[in-house]
Amino acid sequence: MNPHQKLAVIVLRLVAALWTAFIVLGWSMYAVEAAVGVEVQHCPEHTIIGNMAYIAFGVLVLVFSMPLGRLLGRGLDE
Repeated sequence: MNPHQKLAVIVLRLVAALWTAFIVLGWSMYAVEAAVGVEVQHCPEHTIIGNMAYIAFGVLVLVFSMPLGRLLGRGLDE
């Protein structure tokens, strides 16, 4: 792997981890508030399903960051 591919892998992993952690943190705060008994606004089902898809997307990018980094960084060493 060339240095550009390694940098692409690092950036992809960082962005995917932050993306996923941000959404998971938001939903965990929502769950804790609901469990404690704080009055929370109930989200529609399409919002929950959409956010689950965002979490899955972040995990997939994290898992496939190596092949994606190779793809994004190919041909840049010339």
